Amino acid sequence: MRAFIYPKISPIHMNSINKDSSIHLFLAIVCALGLLIPASYSLTNEVFAQQNVSSSGDGVNLQPNIDAENIFNTKTMTLGNNIKNLVILIPNEGHHAAGEDNEARFLDQHFVPENAVVNTGTTVQWFNGDAGHERTIDVKDTDGSTSIFNTGEIVDSQASNPFTFSNPGVFNYEAEGDPGVTMTGSVTVSNIQSPVAPTSSSTSNSSSGSIDTVGILMVPTQDIDDYINQITSAGITVDNTYDFKDLRGGQEGTGDTQTLIVWTTGGKDLNQTLSFLSGLSADLPYS
Repeated sequence: MRAFIYPKISPIHMNSINKDSSIHLFLAIVCALGLLIPASYSLTNEVFAQQNVSSSGDGVNLQPNIDAENIFNTKTMTLGNNIKNLVILIPNEGHHAAGEDNEARFLDQHFVPENAVVNTGTTVQWFNGDAGHERTIDVKDTDGSTSIFNTGEIVDSQASNPFTFSNPGVFNYEAEGDPGVTMTGSVTVSNIQSPVAPTSSSTSNSSSGSIDTVGILMVPTQDIDDYINQITSAGITVDNTYDFKDLRGGQEGTGDTQTLIVWTTGGKDLNQTLSFLSGLSADLPYS
């Protein structure tokens, strides 16, 4: 059997092989690094992007929204940095419990909006639209342990004393409704950077800079044109409205559809506005 004889490799040839191997290894390392660096860069950018999104908690990225339909569906209103006053509605029959055999509520909110997001320094008042009932609202501090404001008794068709939220945080408040029913709401105080602008359906030509007060009213849809005429004649802007089928299914004098009205004013005495709304509210066919 013939033995296989390995070829003899000269030292010069061996050096050439070693150099080629080193070059190939070097190129492989460079290619690997080239793939890793973009991946690392992309991952780092993604982390920073997520951090930027999460920073919206300071109010920088909060966008004002005073649309009535949005308030109805989300129970939330977000104001802007030009708003000094917010008037929250205590809706008629909002003190009833959910799921009653004979539904008495008009909508599923104890307050409208039930959750308000405002800027530091915003003054809030509660307007009692609950016909024939008095309401007392108690506002808690951010840890919920201490009362920081109590409205005292608010008779129907009247507004509470004002309270200014000077510190950031989430402030929950409550009022006693029917036996066993606690009416609840919240005010989140943040640092919103954008102003509220009037909607395209606004009945006035006010610019966003002239709006300083926002409020809510509920009226029967069947006479909505008359109510809007009365409101605008009083120098109050109807910014937007939303019609909804009420939970009661209709009652004599109000029909089965109600309208939420978002109203605004700018540079107008708030006491005058509330005085007009008190008269209008007292004449509504709610009982």
